[in-house]
Amino acid sequence: MILSAFTEKYSKIQKRIITSAVIDTNGMSLPARVQWDTGATATCVSKEVVSKLKMVPIGKVNVHTPSGIGTMNQYIINIILNNEIMFKNWIVMDSEIGKQKMDVLIGMDIISNGDFALSNYEGRTQFSFRIPSQEHIEYKREYLF
Repeated sequence: MILSAFTEKYSKIQKRIITSAVIDTNGMSLPARVQWDTGATATCVSKEVVSKLKMVPIGKVNVHTPSGIGTMNQYIINIILNNEIMFKNWIVMDSEIGKQKMDVLIGMDIISNGDFALSNYEGRTQFSFRIPSQEHIEYKREYLF
């Protein structure tokens, strides 16, 4: 498998990890604003993206959210993250994330396929993702004497 990776560098500490993507389905493509969420089990697309790309549901799924239990439509998309990493024929569900100015919420279904690293050194957030996983990322305490 070919290694694909990207690093996103921010000028200050971030409360949300936002990157770019392209959503491709039904012969149409759309640039998308993406938020990474390790607390989400599955990847979601906004209802606005569903409408713009004229997406057709392939089924329904019951989901548990912080707001309660609901039933969401499922769709198949290709998603290209930061023009580098592609997930083909990925099953996603629709969501109200558009209200938060998000097109896609990346969940653990995608994150668990690779290595996810976040640091905030010198007051600047840096986020990296690579696929496939290469090794465990382990931080060790170093002593200065």
